Order: sequence, then structure tokens, then C-alpha cells
Amino acid sequence: MLKLNGELTFGHRKLVIDVPENTQAMTLSGTTVKKGFMYAYLFDANQRLRGCQLWQKAPKHLTLTPHNASLGGIAGELPAGEWQLHLYNLEGEDRTPKAMQYLCEVECEVKYEAGFESDLQLEPSHMMALESLTPSLTADNIIAFDYSKVKRTESAWYSGDLHAHTCLSDGHNSLAAATEIIKQQGLDFFFLTEHNICHPQLPDLDEVLMLPAVEVTTDKGHFNVHGPKRGLDMRDADYSSAALIQQGLSLMDDEQKAGGAQGSISINHPMMKPWHWHYNDMELAKVNTLEVCCDPTWATSPQATEEALTVLSAMWSAGHRIAGVGGSDSHLAPHECNPQAHEPSLYGDPTTYVYAHGLSGESILAGLRAGQVYFERGCGLAFEINQGDMLPGQAITSPMVTYCLSVEDEFHDYFVELIADGKVVGSYPLKAHCDGVTEFSLDMTDHAWLRLDIRRAGRQQNDREFIGLINPVFNPSFPQFSNPTLATWGELVDTLNIQNLKK
Repeated sequence: MLKLNGELTFGHRKLVIDVPENTQAMTLSGTTVKKGFMYAYLFDANQRLRGCQLWQKAPKHLTLTPHNASLGGIAGELPAGEWQLHLYNLEGEDRTPKAMQYLCEVECEVKYEAGFESDLQLEPSHMMALESLTPSLTADNIIAFDYSKVKRTESAWYSGDLHAHTCLSDGHNSLAAATEIIKQQGLDFFFLTEHNICHPQLPDLDEVLMLPAVEVTTDKGHFNVHGPKRGLDMRDADYSSAALIQQGLSLMDDEQKAGGAQGSISINHPMMKPWHWHYNDMELAKVNTLEVCCDPTWATSPQATEEALTVLSAMWSAGHRIAGVGGSDSHLAPHECNPQAHEPSLYGDPTTYVYAHGLSGESILAGLRAGQVYFERGCGLAFEINQGDMLPGQAITSPMVTYCLSVEDEFHDYFVELIADGKVVGSYPLKAHCDGVTEFSLDMTDHAWLRLDIRRAGRQQNDREFIGLINPVFNPSFPQFSNPTLATWGELVDTLNIQNLKK
């Protein structure tokens, strides 16, 4: 057994593993020894990617054979020669760096002669315990997922989660456990967004479309790439925040965003310190969605959500048609809660709905890019715009816009706020489905855009808990939509007086 240990301050280290001829299986175990995060990327003697994990204090194991691999691994022949393990400590660029310990143990099973029996036993717990898996990331770091495959053909609102983790990065659920939770939540699609890692294999489920994604994670903030064309290239990578952000953006190129088959960029928890977004050079034209509501059970989420709504309004007023979305960002098992929380952090809370022409990767991503999106927290929202002739994200064709809304939840009081050009221009109580619908109209002649925020009334007169939103429709006669007035996140920051937007 080979043991590799040491300390790594903010930066990169390359470790060499000599793999002998006739290796039939390899097991690699890694830990940060103490609390911390360390990214590990394994490349074989042919410089092909064979595994990726986020190490923490609890040891993680990676098992590779020619035909199977555990979570984070890519199966295939195990060529003899110099393998490389690239480690990254990405914490400390904008704060005091701290040395992080690591310990790695590598064991190879070598077949010396026919009939040879090795003492090394591949533990079943290391494998993923899933009946059907779809290849997603290849050893050439290319996403092999078939985004065009259609699981359902009807045009409809499809429910899903855009932001979630498993134990491949810093989540608590195995891939098998996550799959069961997702099915129980009744979601239609699901993006697994591990920190700086793409899943090499995704569960192939009958009812749920599991989709490739990655959460690009830096000291300047986090963003999701939904539907990437490849994984991050972490072999001798430039690990500065700016470089990782630019590499992440390149996973969905301009041609794809302009109308190609895949790709959507989403800034995550933009106002939630210390993970808030503060990369000022981010071009707003490259952003498709903004995660307005992130893990609503986290203590600071309510305030961060209200501030993110202000940011979203400023984006639209500047002419950037960026859709507001929700994301559970759940890291926990169903029986666990965040500190100070009274309810669990679950996949699908909040649930984001995307109007798509069939349930496929291409259709879901196209709906995200088009802003045909709303999200909510379990109220059972239903609505129509102009009797179903119009969707969120679309341009109005006549000045008058009419909404019909209702909720399924009969046990709480809900109301809707009409947000036009960043100001509340109306408010109406929402009826439960059994009591009919709430209907209202607004003349958009003098308004550039209109968004609906859904809130729940509480016991106190001023209680207005945010529950969800219906993304804007817009008036194309306003010039900012053809010529945006702001270009970067930094320019946006300068127009707003929100402390969390500052570094």
C-alpha cells in the first residue's frame, strides 16, 4: 500500500502514483485529516481522467476496475505507469490561507498469473448500488450524456431542482439515497451540482430525468453550469477564482447560448455570505438565471432572498432578461436539519418549474434560457397568463396582461405582489383551488416588465414570507431590452445600495 501525506495551503500539488503492470483494480482513499475541503482529480498514465472527489475529514474511497467504478470514478483499463493525483486547496485567495492536511492511501490489485487470488477485496459499499446508470463524463473529460433523448413528449410545466449535492462533494447522501429522495419528492428533472466536479455516471430513472451539471466554486462566488459540454479541466489548472470562473463559462460557449443544444449559466446564492457573488467582471449577458431563493431553511436565507429580488429587479431594469430560480442546495439527509432550522433541508425545496416541449435535456435547458420558469415552496401554485396564450419570459403583444392564479394549500393565507419595474404596483389575496381563482389585469404601456412574487401571510400584520415567483413578461418597446444599460456585475453593484453586494 502506498501512503501519501502532507499539507497544502491555498494552491495545487501533484502527486505521483506508480501503477504496476497487470493491475486489475485500484482503491484510493483520501481524507483531509481535520475539517476542510480538498479537491482530488486522478489521471492515469495516458493522462486521462479516472476519478474526482472532494475530500473532507471523513475518508472517501475510490475504486476502479476495467468494468466498474465507485462514485466519482471512471471505469476502464488500468494502464501501467505514472498516474497523477492533482490536489487543490481553493480556500484562502481572498482570506487568510490555512494549511490543510491530507492523507491518501493507494492499493493496487495485481494479477501475476492465471488463477491468482488477491487479498484485496472490493467492498460493495464502495460501489454505487444502483441498478441502471447512464454514462455522463468520459475519461476524455467530455460530457457523453444524450441531451436529445426524450423521456416524455408532452409540452408542459416540469418540476425539478437546479442545485443539489451528494457525498461526491460535501453532501451527506449517497447517490443511491439521493435517487430515492428525488423519486419520493415527485420531481420530473434533477441537476446534481457538485463543487467543481461532474458525475461520471447518472442514475437512469423511469420517471425522473437526471441531468449533468457542475457548481463552479471559487472564493469570488459560485455558479452552476446546467448542461455542460465537458467537465472542468483540473490537470495543472490555473486555480485563481477569475481563471476558474472563465473556464466554467467556457463549458457553455457563446454559440450554444445563442440557440444551440445545451447549456445554461446560473449565479448561486448571490447575497448569502460568505458564499455571495462578488466577481465584478462577470458579464451579465452570459448569465441565464439567478438563484433568488437558496435553501430556505438556512438561517440567513430569508434576508438573502429579499436582497436577491432587488438584484433581479435591477437586472431586468437594465435590460437583462435573467430568470429568477430556486435551488434547494440541499446537502443533508431527510432526517437532518440546518442549525436553528425547524424543518429539514430537502431536495426540491423550493421547486423550480420549467415549461418545456417534452421532457429532455435540450427542452429543459431551452426553457431555462427562455425564462419560461417559476418556482415556489409547496403552495401548489397554478396560473395562466392571457388565458394560457403567454408564458413567463415572453414579450407582450398587446398592452393589457391578465393573470389567473390559485394555490392548492388551503391551510395558509397567500397573496401575490405585482412588481413592475422594481416597484410594487398591486397586491391581491390568492384563492385556494377549491374557491376559484384570483384574476387581475395590468396595462403594460408604461411598464418595461412585470413579475409576480408569491408570499404567505403570517399572524402579524406585516408578515410577508416569500414563497415563490413567476418570472417577468416584458414590453419590447423599451430600449434597454435591445441595448442593455449595464454590462457587468460590478456596474450593477454600483447602482445598488445593498451591503452584501460589497466585497
